[in-house]
Amino acid sequence: MRKIIFNSKDRVRPIWRLFLFLILTFLINIPLQLILQQLLDQSLLRGYISASMYLISVVFSLFIDIKFLDKSSFKKYGLKINKIWLQEFLMGAIIPVVQLSIFFFVLYSTDNLKVIDFFTTNSANYSFDYSFWAGFFSEIFGLIIGSTVEEIFFRAFIFYIAYEAFQVVKKDAVKRAILIVVIIAPLFGIAHMGNEGATTISTTNLGIDAIVMCLPFLITGRLGMSIGMHFSWNLVEGAILGFAVSGNVAKSSIISVEMPNNLLTGGVFGPEGSIIFILLDVVAIALILYWKRIKNYNSLVNPYIIENDIK
Repeated sequence: MRKIIFNSKDRVRPIWRLFLFLILTFLINIPLQLILQQLLDQSLLRGYISASMYLISVVFSLFIDIKFLDKSSFKKYGLKINKIWLQEFLMGAIIPVVQLSIFFFVLYSTDNLKVIDFFTTNSANYSFDYSFWAGFFSEIFGLIIGSTVEEIFFRAFIFYIAYEAFQVVKKDAVKRAILIVVIIAPLFGIAHMGNEGATTISTTNLGIDAIVMCLPFLITGRLGMSIGMHFSWNLVEGAILGFAVSGNVAKSSIISVEMPNNLLTGGVFGPEGSIIFILLDVVAIALILYWKRIKNYNSLVNPYIIENDIK
C-alpha cells in the first residue's frame, strides 16, 4: 500500500499530489461559494467575494502541497513577487495589446468588424443593473484573479507534477521540460471546450496558445510574464475591444463591435476561435524571443527549473 502512495525516494507520487490539490481546492471553495449564495443575492459585490474565495482556495491548496508534500517554496512555482517579476508582468501585458491591435485592424480592413457603440454595459446578461465603470472594474478584478489561478494551475503546478512524473521516462531535464510543455498544452484547450461557441479550431488554438504562454515561465522560472499575457489578453479582448472572451461576454466594454459569425472572426467564441489566431501567437513568440535576447537569457529552459529536478 505504501508503494502505491510513495515512490522510491519516499515522496508522495505526483498523481496523488494532483488529486489532493484538486480535492482540497473543491472542498474549500464549493462550500464557501454555496454559503455566499445564501447570504448575498447576485451582484458585483458577490462577484468580488466569490473570485477572492476562489483565489484563496487555490493558493491555500498550493501552500499545503508546498509545505507538506513538495517541501519547496512559492518561488519554485514562479510566485516570488519582486521588482523583476512586476517588470515581466508589464512586459507580458504589452504583448496582447500588439496581438489584438493586429486582429482588430485585419477584421476592420476586411469589413468583418463594425464599431457600433462606446462605453457599453452588458447588464442584460445579469439579473441586476450596474454602471459602466462598476462593471469595468469588476471585470478587471475578476480577470486578474482568473488569469492568476489558471496560470498557477496550468503553467506551473501541472508542469512540475508532470515534470517529476516523467523523470523515469526522460532523464535529460531540459528536453523533459520542453516535452512536458507540449504534452500538457492540450489541457488548456480542453478546459474551454464547454464554453459557448467552442469549436475544434478554438480548442486547437488554445492548446497552441498554452505553449506560447508557458514560454516565459520556461525562460525565467517565474509566472510574471505569463500572468501578464493572460490577464491583458482577456482584458483588452473583452472589456476594451468588445470581443467575446472564449465564449464569454464582458460586463462592460469600452468599444462595442458587430461581427459576422465566420472563421475569420471566430464567431461567438471570439478571437481564440479565428483561423488567424495562430498568426497572433507567432507575433507573441517573436516578441518573447526578442525580449529573451535583450535580457540575455541563454537557454530556453531556466537553470532554476532544472535545479528543482528531484534527484
